[in-house]
Amino acid sequence: MSTTFTIKKDFMSSSGNNFFDDFKSYLPTNEQLCRSSAERVIGEHKKDYVMSNFSELLEEMQEEIYKSYLKEQEVSGQKVIDEQIDKFGKINFSDVDKFLMSIFQSRKSRAGKAFEFIIRELFIRAGVPFSEQITVDGAKPDFVMPSAEYFEERPLDCMLFTAKRTLRERWRQVVTEANKSYSYFLATLDEKVTESQLKQAATHKLYIVVPAQIKESNPVYSSSYNVLSFEQFFEIHLKPALNRWAS
Repeated sequence: MSTTFTIKKDFMSSSGNNFFDDFKSYLPTNEQLCRSSAERVIGEHKKDYVMSNFSELLEEMQEEIYKSYLKEQEVSGQKVIDEQIDKFGKINFSDVDKFLMSIFQSRKSRAGKAFEFIIRELFIRAGVPFSEQITVDGAKPDFVMPSAEYFEERPLDCMLFTAKRTLRERWRQVVTEANKSYSYFLATLDEKVTESQLKQAATHKLYIVVPAQIKESNPVYSSSYNVLSFEQFFEIHLKPALNRWAS
Protein backbone atom coordinates (compact mmCIF):
# COMPACT_ATOMS: atom_id res chain seq x y z
CA MET A 1 0.00 0.00 0.00
CA SER A 2 1.47 3.38 -0.95
CA THR A 3 1.87 6.17 1.61
CA THR A 4 -0.03 9.43 0.97
CA PHE A 5 1.01 12.66 2.64
CA THR A 6 -1.93 14.95 3.25
CA ILE A 7 -3.37 17.38 5.78
CA LYS A 8 -5.66 15.39 8.02
CA LYS A 9 -6.55 16.64 11.52
CA ASP A 10 -7.84 13.30 12.72
CA PHE A 11 -4.52 11.56 12.17
CA MET A 12 -4.01 11.64 15.90
CA SER A 13 -6.24 9.15 17.66
CA SER A 14 -9.26 10.47 19.54
CA SER A 15 -7.64 9.44 22.83
CA GLY A 16 -4.96 12.08 22.30
CA ASN A 17 -2.09 9.62 21.98
CA ASN A 18 0.18 10.27 19.01
CA PHE A 19 2.37 7.73 17.34
CA PHE A 20 5.48 9.01 19.11
CA ASP A 21 3.97 7.64 22.34
CA ASP A 22 3.58 4.26 20.64
CA PHE A 23 7.13 4.51 19.30
CA LYS A 24 8.52 5.11 22.80
CA SER A 25 6.56 2.18 24.20
CA TYR A 26 8.18 -0.19 21.68
CA LEU A 27 11.75 0.92 22.42
CA PRO A 28 13.81 -0.83 25.10
CA THR A 29 14.75 1.42 28.01
CA ASN A 30 18.23 2.83 28.52
CA GLU A 31 18.66 0.48 31.46
CA GLN A 32 17.75 -2.55 29.35
CA LEU A 33 20.16 -1.51 26.57
CA CYS A 34 22.88 -0.80 29.13
CA ARG A 35 22.58 -4.16 30.86
CA SER A 36 22.59 -6.14 27.62
CA SER A 37 25.59 -4.10 26.45
CA ALA A 38 27.42 -4.81 29.72
CA GLU A 39 26.86 -8.54 29.26
CA ARG A 40 28.45 -8.43 25.80
CA VAL A 41 31.27 -5.95 26.53
CA ILE A 42 32.28 -6.92 30.08
CA GLY A 43 31.30 -10.57 30.06
CA GLU A 44 32.94 -12.51 32.88
CA HIS A 45 35.68 -9.97 33.67
CA LYS A 46 36.28 -9.40 37.37
CA LYS A 47 36.21 -6.20 39.45
CA ASP A 48 39.92 -5.40 39.12
CA TYR A 49 39.74 -5.67 35.33
CA VAL A 50 36.76 -3.30 35.19
CA MET A 51 38.57 -0.71 37.32
CA SER A 52 41.80 -0.99 35.29
CA ASN A 53 40.01 -0.76 31.94
CA PHE A 54 37.09 1.48 32.88
CA SER A 55 37.70 4.07 30.12
CA GLU A 56 37.87 1.50 27.35
CA LEU A 57 34.84 -0.40 28.61
CA LEU A 58 32.83 2.81 28.91
CA GLU A 59 33.59 3.81 25.33
CA GLU A 60 32.83 0.31 24.04
CA MET A 61 29.50 0.32 25.85
CA GLN A 62 28.68 3.78 24.50
CA GLU A 63 29.20 2.54 20.95
CA GLU A 64 27.39 -0.72 21.55
CA ILE A 65 24.34 1.00 23.04
CA TYR A 66 24.19 3.56 20.23
CA LYS A 67 24.28 0.86 17.55
CA SER A 68 21.62 -1.15 19.37
CA TYR A 69 19.44 1.93 19.76
CA LEU A 70 19.63 2.75 16.05
CA LYS A 71 18.48 -0.76 15.18
CA GLU A 72 15.64 -0.63 17.69
CA GLN A 73 14.68 2.85 16.49
CA GLU A 74 14.33 1.67 12.91
CA VAL A 75 12.26 -1.37 13.84
CA SER A 76 10.00 0.59 16.21
CA GLY A 77 9.60 3.54 13.84
CA GLN A 78 8.64 1.32 10.93
CA LYS A 79 6.18 -0.58 13.10
CA VAL A 80 4.44 2.62 14.19
CA ILE A 81 4.25 3.97 10.65
CA ASP A 82 2.84 0.69 9.33
CA GLU A 83 0.22 0.68 12.10
CA GLN A 84 -0.82 4.26 11.33
CA ILE A 85 -1.14 3.56 7.61
CA ASP A 86 -3.19 0.48 8.44
CA LYS A 87 -5.45 2.49 10.72
CA PHE A 88 -5.88 5.70 8.72
CA GLY A 89 -4.77 4.80 5.19
CA LYS A 90 -2.61 7.91 4.98
CA ILE A 91 -0.10 9.95 6.98
CA ASN A 92 -0.22 13.67 7.66
CA PHE A 93 3.15 15.18 6.69
CA SER A 94 3.09 17.72 9.52
CA ASP A 95 2.66 14.89 12.03
CA VAL A 96 5.53 12.97 10.48
CA ASP A 97 7.65 16.11 10.77
CA LYS A 98 6.76 16.42 14.47
CA PHE A 99 7.38 12.73 14.93
CA LEU A 100 10.91 12.95 13.52
CA MET A 101 11.66 16.05 15.60
CA SER A 102 10.46 14.27 18.73
CA ILE A 103 12.71 11.31 17.93
CA PHE A 104 15.69 13.66 17.51
CA GLN A 105 15.04 15.41 20.83
CA SER A 106 14.41 12.13 22.61
CA ARG A 107 17.64 10.66 21.24
CA LYS A 108 19.67 13.53 22.71
CA SER A 109 17.98 13.12 26.08
CA ARG A 110 18.50 9.36 26.05
CA ALA A 111 22.20 9.79 25.20
CA GLY A 112 22.73 11.84 28.35
CA LYS A 113 20.88 9.34 30.50
CA ALA A 114 22.67 6.41 28.86
CA PHE A 115 26.02 7.88 29.97
CA GLU A 116 24.82 7.86 33.58
CA PHE A 117 23.47 4.31 33.26
CA ILE A 118 26.78 3.07 31.80
CA ILE A 119 28.77 4.52 34.68
CA ARG A 120 26.28 3.07 37.17
CA GLU A 121 26.56 -0.39 35.60
CA LEU A 122 30.36 -0.23 35.49
CA PHE A 123 30.49 0.92 39.12
CA ILE A 124 28.39 -2.09 40.08
CA ARG A 125 30.64 -4.43 38.09
CA ALA A 126 33.72 -2.84 39.69
CA GLY A 127 32.29 -3.29 43.19
CA VAL A 128 32.03 0.43 43.91
CA PRO A 129 29.69 1.10 46.87
CA PHE A 130 27.21 3.94 46.36
CA SER A 131 23.74 5.29 47.06
CA GLU A 132 21.58 7.18 44.57
CA GLN A 133 19.03 9.99 44.68
CA ILE A 134 20.48 11.56 47.83
CA THR A 135 19.99 15.32 48.27
CA VAL A 136 23.10 17.07 49.55
CA ASP A 137 22.67 20.74 50.51
CA GLY A 138 20.04 21.22 47.81
CA ALA A 139 22.03 19.39 45.12
CA LYS A 140 21.38 15.83 43.98
CA PRO A 141 24.57 14.10 42.78
CA ASP A 142 24.06 10.88 40.84
CA PHE A 143 26.13 8.84 43.28
CA VAL A 144 27.08 9.28 46.94
CA MET A 145 29.95 7.00 47.97
CA PRO A 146 30.03 4.81 49.92
CA SER A 147 26.40 5.10 51.09
CA ALA A 148 23.67 7.39 52.35
CA GLU A 149 24.09 5.95 55.85
CA TYR A 150 27.82 6.65 55.89
CA PHE A 151 27.17 10.17 54.62
CA GLU A 152 24.88 10.79 57.59
CA GLU A 153 27.68 9.84 59.97
CA ARG A 154 30.82 11.11 58.18
CA PRO A 155 29.91 13.45 55.32
CA LEU A 156 33.44 14.85 54.95
CA ASP A 157 34.79 11.36 54.26
CA CYS A 158 32.36 10.72 51.40
CA MET A 159 32.60 11.31 47.68
CA LEU A 160 29.95 12.90 45.48
CA PHE A 161 30.00 11.77 41.87
CA THR A 162 27.87 13.10 39.01
CA ALA A 163 27.76 12.16 35.32
CA LYS A 164 26.94 14.71 32.62
CA ARG A 165 27.71 13.74 29.06
CA THR A 166 28.15 17.37 28.00
CA LEU A 167 28.58 20.55 30.04
CA ARG A 168 27.99 23.36 27.57
CA GLU A 169 24.70 24.50 29.09
CA ARG A 170 25.22 23.26 32.65
CA TRP A 171 28.59 24.57 33.74
CA ARG A 172 27.24 27.14 36.22
CA GLN A 173 24.89 24.56 37.73
CA VAL A 174 27.69 22.03 38.14
CA VAL A 175 30.08 24.51 39.77
CA THR A 176 27.35 25.72 42.13
CA GLU A 177 26.54 22.17 43.21
CA ALA A 178 30.22 21.36 43.71
CA ASN A 179 30.88 24.34 45.97
CA LYS A 180 30.61 22.21 49.10
CA SER A 181 33.06 20.82 51.62
CA TYR A 182 33.03 17.37 50.06
CA SER A 183 35.10 15.56 47.43
CA TYR A 184 33.13 16.22 44.25
CA PHE A 185 33.81 14.44 40.96
CA LEU A 186 32.16 15.14 37.62
CA ALA A 187 32.36 12.53 34.84
CA THR A 188 31.89 13.81 31.30
CA LEU A 189 32.67 13.13 27.65
CA ASP A 190 32.83 16.86 26.90
CA GLU A 191 36.18 17.74 25.30
CA LYS A 192 35.62 21.49 25.24
CA VAL A 193 35.95 22.57 28.86
CA THR A 194 38.33 25.51 28.76
CA GLU A 195 41.46 26.11 30.83
CA SER A 196 39.67 28.99 32.56
CA GLN A 197 36.72 26.77 33.44
CA LEU A 198 39.03 24.08 34.78
CA LYS A 199 40.73 26.61 37.05
CA GLN A 200 37.30 27.75 38.21
CA ALA A 201 36.41 24.12 38.90
CA ALA A 202 39.56 23.68 40.98
CA THR A 203 38.68 26.64 43.20
CA HIS A 204 35.36 24.94 43.90
CA LYS A 205 37.03 21.62 44.79
CA LEU A 206 35.71 19.97 41.65
CA TYR A 207 37.52 17.22 39.74
CA ILE A 208 36.65 16.44 36.11
CA VAL A 209 36.78 12.72 35.25
CA VAL A 210 37.03 11.63 31.60
CA PRO A 211 38.02 8.52 29.62
CA ALA A 212 41.80 8.12 29.39
CA GLN A 213 41.84 8.72 25.63
CA ILE A 214 40.15 12.12 26.03
CA LYS A 215 42.56 13.22 28.76
CA GLU A 216 45.64 12.09 26.83
CA SER A 217 44.62 13.67 23.52
CA ASN A 218 43.60 17.05 24.97
CA PRO A 219 46.59 19.26 25.91
CA VAL A 220 44.48 21.41 28.27
CA TYR A 221 43.14 18.34 30.07
CA SER A 222 46.47 16.51 30.25
CA SER A 223 48.14 19.52 31.91
CA SER A 224 45.34 20.16 34.44
CA TYR A 225 45.78 18.46 37.80
CA ASN A 226 42.04 18.39 38.46
CA VAL A 227 41.27 16.48 35.27
CA LEU A 228 41.51 12.74 35.90
CA SER A 229 41.06 9.66 33.79
CA PHE A 230 38.69 7.12 35.31
CA GLU A 231 41.68 4.94 36.10
CA GLN A 232 43.39 7.81 37.95
CA PHE A 233 40.20 8.44 39.90
CA PHE A 234 40.23 4.84 41.07
CA GLU A 235 43.95 4.72 41.93
CA ILE A 236 44.36 8.14 43.54
CA HIS A 237 41.00 8.67 45.21
CA LEU A 238 38.65 5.70 45.33
CA LYS A 239 40.92 2.79 46.30
CA PRO A 240 42.38 4.61 49.36
CA ALA A 241 38.83 5.60 50.33
CA LEU A 242 37.66 1.99 50.03
CA ASN A 243 40.33 1.01 52.56
CA ARG A 244 39.19 3.75 54.96
CA TRP A 245 35.54 2.90 54.59
CA ALA A 246 36.22 -0.79 55.29
CA SER A 247 38.16 -0.09 58.51
